Amino acid sequence: MNTNYRYIFDSPRVTGHRQQKSFCPQCGRKSLVRYVDTHDGFRYLHDSVGKCDHENSCGYHYTPREYFQDHSWLIGSKFQSQPRTSMPVPPPPPLPPLKPLSMALVEENHSPQSGFWSWYCGSCARQLGFDLDILKRIYEDYQIGIAEHGDVIFWQIDEQQRVRTGHIMAYDVSGHRHGINGWVHDQILKGKMRGQLPDGFVLLQCFFGQHLLRQYAEAHVCLVESEKTALIMAARYPEMLWLATCGSSGLNTEKLECLRGRRFTVFLDSGCYEKWKKVMQQTKGLHYAISDQMEQYPANTDLADLLLHTCSC
Repeated sequence: MNTNYRYIFDSPRVTGHRQQKSFCPQCGRKSLVRYVDTHDGFRYLHDSVGKCDHENSCGYHYTPREYFQDHSWLIGSKFQSQPRTSMPVPPPPPLPPLKPLSMALVEENHSPQSGFWSWYCGSCARQLGFDLDILKRIYEDYQIGIAEHGDVIFWQIDEQQRVRTGHIMAYDVSGHRHGINGWVHDQILKGKMRGQLPDGFVLLQCFFGQHLLRQYAEAHVCLVESEKTALIMAARYPEMLWLATCGSSGLNTEKLECLRGRRFTVFLDSGCYEKWKKVMQQTKGLHYAISDQMEQYPANTDLADLLLHTCSC
């Protein structure tokens, strides 16, 4: 048995046990061959540390050296590598003062009675085999709300627990959207929702699920377009933290600042690759991967569409 290296790829020939591949953080397939620690009973180093089998279409490879550079507190100083060097990141342009909505709005409208949630925990959960305990956690984590006529509210709350707004969407019991989308701040302004807009309120959106970044500080972040997709993928792959841009135009350099210092993967809808790639390239100093796997499908196809179409469990 060759153990000249402390960290090696998991292999039955070397470790003596059956290889167990993990889900690749970049392409989402169960194709990640992880590294094991030869000094600690061949235990896996971390579920994100490994190499994807799909070398040409994915190419994900996160080495132990990179892992310990990103998590230097895990090892003694004598083992630490030299820190990575990078070009200085220019500060983002100043934004208007943030005037958040009241958290009481979230608490008062927190309900599982929306048409979307009925579908999500009903036929969707049965089709995809979702765990009910995970669904309960998702409901509380993402603070799913309800608006007039049973429409769902997808709150946008930042990592400092400041309520930016809420995206109001109408879904029927089959999981399809209908009607016109709306926003909580608009409904308050029109007097259709109880609450008060702060003086000088300016809409500064954030990602759906952004408030969970601190709660799940070690989770690999996955960024998708729609809130529906984020919730479906969160139930399917709960070990990752799923955020949503809330629309194809919802990705910009200001929003991405919250992910500085985190490793994350961007899973965009088909037809948006070049558009989102350009935005990502404009934001320097981020540690991310962007998947183009959806480009082989018809326009506006996302991960949830594939899951719902192909899974009959």
